Amino acid sequence: MLLNNIKLGYPALWLKTTELSRSVDYITKFDFRDYFIIDSTDGFSQYIDNKWKSIVVEMLNEQNVVEFVKTFDISVALDYLSKNKPNKPVTFIVPILGKPEMSLFRFIPSVLPSVSRYRDSFWKDEAFESIQFIFISSFPVPEDYPGIFREIEIGVPTPDDLYHVVDHINVSSHGRFVKEDSVKDLVRAGLGLTEDQFIDYCLQSILLNGEVNPKYIYDNKMAAVKQKGILEIITPKISFDNIGGLDNIKSIIKRTAFLRANKDKAQSFGVTPLRRVLMVGVPGTGKSAICQATAKELQLDLARTGISQVMNSFVGQSEANMRAVFAQIRAMSPLCVWIDEFGRDLSGGASSSSVDAGTTDRVHGEFLTGLQELPDDTFLMCAANQLDNLRPEMLRADRFDKIVFVGLPSFNERIDILKIYLRDIETDHEYDYEALASVTEFFTGAEISSLIKEVKFFIVSDEFRPINTQDIISYAPRIRNTIWNQHKDMVKSMYQFALQQWDWASSEQISEANNIISGRSSTKEQVAWKI
Repeated sequence: MLLNNIKLGYPALWLKTTELSRSVDYITKFDFRDYFIIDSTDGFSQYIDNKWKSIVVEMLNEQNVVEFVKTFDISVALDYLSKNKPNKPVTFIVPILGKPEMSLFRFIPSVLPSVSRYRDSFWKDEAFESIQFIFISSFPVPEDYPGIFREIEIGVPTPDDLYHVVDHINVSSHGRFVKEDSVKDLVRAGLGLTEDQFIDYCLQSILLNGEVNPKYIYDNKMAAVKQKGILEIITPKISFDNIGGLDNIKSIIKRTAFLRANKDKAQSFGVTPLRRVLMVGVPGTGKSAICQATAKELQLDLARTGISQVMNSFVGQSEANMRAVFAQIRAMSPLCVWIDEFGRDLSGGASSSSVDAGTTDRVHGEFLTGLQELPDDTFLMCAANQLDNLRPEMLRADRFDKIVFVGLPSFNERIDILKIYLRDIETDHEYDYEALASVTEFFTGAEISSLIKEVKFFIVSDEFRPINTQDIISYAPRIRNTIWNQHKDMVKSMYQFALQQWDWASSEQISEANNIISGRSSTKEQVAWKI
């Protein structure tokens, strides 16, 4: 996009980036224009033979004598260009340090007529010959200048860009600091960093470790991302072995992992791996654990964020945060992205324009744009406890490949969950898992976990022994399975809707769905407790 606009000579481009030097280098590599700049050291300069050369201009000194001197005056530089026409079309690069309003004030009188002439030249079929201005700033275009600039955001370095940095270090150090087998890992570790950050971490690693160490770069990158507070990236530790039941969603993710690993072969059969899954269901039923296990199954880092982390009280900052989240995701892909509390935070409320000055509406728009622009190798999982207030455009068929419902664990799934939570207890006691599954009817997985923790706490602190079946049965009534007891109607409603609209994470939960909707105990679960 930037290259095309430079070729077309659009008079007012705005590059939003924190990497001034890299942006200038990128622009000047296209030799179909003459490039000028006002450098803080050399003043008004032209890019000739791959370097900036100062231009001397005629100026009157205090004695009214003409002198040839360097100038840092923008108006003098523009006057020089109007009188001395270069052989090629002119691009004037304008680095803006700090807030742009004051700097723009000096350029707008020259920019506005050029924008108008650019349009007129199209309708008159004339060549457009005005100066092209490329403003480079870490800030977006000020709202006072709508429709004047074409704003282009310069992303972080590509893997090829990072490779060139590593190669430069390797060549300049004669191979002292870069291990040959570490280059791929170094580039992977640097994804998402600016060029300046990557170079800095490489040099720090040499200073501290005597080599460019991928782990050092990765750890520093993770610390920097975490410090921003809107995106958390973790290496997942939970696998599907740590999750009881949910056979359907496990199968879906494992099939997706297989197709991703054999993408070319899958495409030859016209099959595309899933990329976006929305999980909705009862709170505490394992949606978050599934997200982590999915990342592990796909062998990807997990990037976690919530819309609430993006929302900011400052006008415009929430939208900027949302753009920053997706920019970071794109830069660091491949990733498994987990957006938590999806249904609550993107519900939009009743009247965003009157309640929050339209902030939620704009964040909505940025989210949908970011969703559409996700790279193919990014796997997105959203988790929601309810979707009642989500706008229809969020659930369109092209937004998610699957919407999967996660309900209360079935009888057999509760057995699996109990086995997971009890398997590390050193004891000769044989647990009666059927009895325990019966006493935990209508419990979520999270509530079963809380039950086991509570029993262990009291039994071990009182009697200093391992817990047994009877202990758990005795304590079960004390754990209030809040979700079912206090939100029974909500759960039943979700089940009814899921049967009509969604895929299910568990085949066993489907078979017990009517029992949940009616509030009846499953006949399979009428097991005599062994006391």
